[in-house]
Amino acid sequence: MRWPTYHQDWKPVFQGGFGWRLHWFGRFGGHPGWSVPESRLAPDMVSFFFVEKNPCWACVNGRKFPLKPGDLLVVSGADEFSIGHDPARPNVHLSVSLALSQPGVANALLQRSYPRRFAMPDPARYVEEFERVLTAMSDDTAFRDLAIAGALAQWLAYLLNTLQPPLRDTTLERSGVVDRLLAAQAWANVRLAGVITLAEWAAAVNLNPVYFGRIFKRETGLKPMEWLGQRRLEMAAQYLSSTSKTVTEIAGECGYACPFYFSRQFRRHHGLSPLLYRRTSFERKAEESAPKHLHRSRLGKGRKSPS
Repeated sequence: MRWPTYHQDWKPVFQGGFGWRLHWFGRFGGHPGWSVPESRLAPDMVSFFFVEKNPCWACVNGRKFPLKPGDLLVVSGADEFSIGHDPARPNVHLSVSLALSQPGVANALLQRSYPRRFAMPDPARYVEEFERVLTAMSDDTAFRDLAIAGALAQWLAYLLNTLQPPLRDTTLERSGVVDRLLAAQAWANVRLAGVITLAEWAAAVNLNPVYFGRIFKRETGLKPMEWLGQRRLEMAAQYLSSTSKTVTEIAGECGYACPFYFSRQFRRHHGLSPLLYRRTSFERKAEESAPKHLHRSRLGKGRKSPS
């Protein structure tokens, strides 16, 4: 069976010490060529897609949903989806993919049952709350993580109070394999600085290493150690762009005993050396502080929009 492509290319733009992990958060679209081809959301993520300007459509797990300005689409837990619009009326949307972890739980948001499509009663208020998070993300002070976490908490509290999603009926859930996988990811996320073996990792969720590796690849698109390496390098990228830690310090905190090996792996994954990545990140922040076209997110440019 051929699975749709994953959004693994969208690296976390924020992962602080408060349980938040974002794969994207921004304003996207606004040009005729925008679209999202058939994709599959990572199983530990939830995505909220808010239509700000001009209608569009989404196809989720084989069902098509027309969306108009003010509508919110929710995609979660390995849903398959694609999104498109009329090129003559370019769509503009506010989109976020995130996880909010708690001890032993990779994404507490997945414990809720969300409406697939929801008409927000106060679209202007939603945009206001969303913009507050974008403003916090442009903060470059020593307390940036705290500012972002606070703005995220306020936005999410407003959203959940509006949606009022009930707790899931676990009797309707499929096998607990996915839940174990999410627990395994949470277990690894708090141990990225240390040595993690496949056997130890599988044992943490009471699975055979071979079976663990097979279901991990099936549900995430990556082998366990590939996923672990990506998570470490993504964390390193965040440290480089938001802290003054040295490359050696960052290597150690991301599980690399040898900073030279870390630098080689970082260059292979990100296409730049750690120091050059840091320099270009600072230059990009300066550029993003200036006004820009709607179709360019405040979190990046020159990339296809996610959902």
